[in-house]
Amino acid sequence: MKHISSRRISRHRQSGAAAIEFALLFMLFFTLFYALVTYAILFLLQSSFVFAASEGARAAIAVDPMAYSSSAQYANEGIASRVRHTVGNALTWLPESVREHVLGAGNSKVVVDVAGNSLSVRVVYSNYNDNPVIPILTIPGYGPMLPMPLDLQGNARINLV
Repeated sequence: MKHISSRRISRHRQSGAAAIEFALLFMLFFTLFYALVTYAILFLLQSSFVFAASEGARAAIAVDPMAYSSSAQYANEGIASRVRHTVGNALTWLPESVREHVLGAGNSKVVVDVAGNSLSVRVVYSNYNDNPVIPILTIPGYGPMLPMPLDLQGNARINLV
């Protein structure tokens, strides 16, 4: 009899142990899962910006320099407008708030630099830490869960000749 009653007491004392263990393990696995999702989104954005910049640079090749009266008109009206339009089309899948932050009104934030026969295109998500796509998890006593880059960007360079 004494043996049975001590088992009941022992089980009664450990009835909350499973809940505590679950809570601790859940926090650990949730943190790992959130880290995976956060970095997956960063890599997706980064590769999308590189793709969009590359597509914009490729589109510039199709602009005919003979259709413009000056090299400044060719660079500003022909190349820059075509590149910005192509980059905007490549990033239509982004949520509106992110597109506005990255591309600006009329895709004006896309950097198009024509220097001689060289064209460089840059798409930048500036200050990612201040305006992240999903909130950055902050662990009390530790700080931000993962180090985040200040800017996400994609670059492309091409010769127009």
